[in-house]
Amino acid sequence: MNQLGDELHASVGQWRARNQERRGGVVLVWEAQVYGWKNCFRDAVHERPGAYAVDEAGHVFVAEGGDDDNGAKC
Repeated sequence: MNQLGDELHASVGQWRARNQERRGGVVLVWEAQVYGWKNCFRDAVHERPGAYAVDEAGHVFVAEGGDDDNGAKC
């Protein structure tokens, strides 16, 4: 894993440890800071391009396309 992936997983792991009532779902990260949690993925336009979502299994998803005003495309 690369440095970004290591830092991302470490931040998400710390957040999950402090917020154990939020089981499953995805932890949302922007510019290396956790900014939220969702119980499931929703429409990409609700996220900024470049935002990350990390599920409980550690899979990382990236919001891509679109723009900051209209949200991500996918």
